[in-house]
Amino acid sequence: MSPLQLSDRHPKVALYLEAYTPLVEEWFSALRDSDALTELRRTAPGRDLVDNLQSLDQLFRDLVDDMFADPTPVLERAVTVVGAHQDAVVWEDQLVPRPGAGAEELAASLRHKFKRNISLAMLEALICLESALTYGRETLGLAGAELERTLRASTSMLASLSVLHDQQETARMRQLTGDPTEIQHPRFTVADIVRGAFRIGPDKFRAVGPEGQRKIRFGSVPPHGVEVPSPTMKCPAHRLTNDDGQPLNNEFWALLLDVYQMSGRLV
Repeated sequence: MSPLQLSDRHPKVALYLEAYTPLVEEWFSALRDSDALTELRRTAPGRDLVDNLQSLDQLFRDLVDDMFADPTPVLERAVTVVGAHQDAVVWEDQLVPRPGAGAEELAASLRHKFKRNISLAMLEALICLESALTYGRETLGLAGAELERTLRASTSMLASLSVLHDQQETARMRQLTGDPTEIQHPRFTVADIVRGAFRIGPDKFRAVGPEGQRKIRFGSVPPHGVEVPSPTMKCPAHRLTNDDGQPLNNEFWALLLDVYQMSGRLV
């Protein structure tokens, strides 16, 4: 069954394929062209890691505001799809639109959701990166260029979290960190993660590949045991690929490592 046929049969599929995925693609395009990102890269060596990550998180959120301030056909279509399937959207504690809300209110709620989701994705990626960094240093004995090379190749950690239902993702992160607390933004910030609020233990990691080509990935994880009420969709940032055929999540991971490198964290 084609995605278009599926989208006619379940609202969640329509939301992911016709609203969320095009918005994520537009956001990554804006990120690549961002003058603010160029400036962050230029000034990053003069700041510490937390300051740089906080600036990056704010930049990510500002890009969402810019996208929603200048309506495009992609945004207009996304708002239309969200309006048609409003009850299927996971709003949680976000700016929940009223039943029958108009386009302006829906766009405001969607913008709030998008910003929150991007910040949450950054928190989860940082938990993986901080934990893998410790594993690389303390368990594998890596340092310097070899440590950086290994971490840059270890994109499978994000890939393993990219095909999960919301409830499955929460259960998976709890299994990995051993912490029952739900990782949410803004309850937790990038500073909390860097300072150790959540860590994935070394027993959850495996090193694969020959010396000089090693990668860090997660080992086997017990079944999440979550029964989901709707289809499990692949994260848009992993569904979409760049000109090199790599998932956009890989660009996200590489950018975080650039910030770590510029902040002196990989020395």
